[in-house]
Amino acid sequence: MNAGGRASEDTYQKPADEVTEEAKVAQERAQKIVNNDLENIPYTMAITWGSMLCIYLIEDESVRDQHAMAQIVFYSLFVIARVGHSIAYAKGLAYPRTAVWMLGFICTFAIGINGAVASFVVAS
Repeated sequence: MNAGGRASEDTYQKPADEVTEEAKVAQERAQKIVNNDLENIPYTMAITWGSMLCIYLIEDESVRDQHAMAQIVFYSLFVIARVGHSIAYAKGLAYPRTAVWMLGFICTFAIGINGAVASFVVAS
């Protein structure tokens, strides 16, 4: 959508007085999606990397595989939840957006807990 929100040197943009209200709302909603992703994805990735380090350091292969599989499941659910959140946000669906955000948030905690439990199994 051409909402006139780009830099002034981008001459293909419409002037502010020609932009529809719908385009302005869509642009604002898209920016909020980006902001929410920037609030949630980086710390989940940091927790995941730390957890994966702890899992990598487990010597018992069967225990390591169990933790790694849990990590894969939780992170996959997190990614699906973030995509679902973006779609629900773009469509203006409040309750589905809240539900998938909560799923992603729970997955973040599960990833951290999985890493914490794995840290107690790490060989010295």
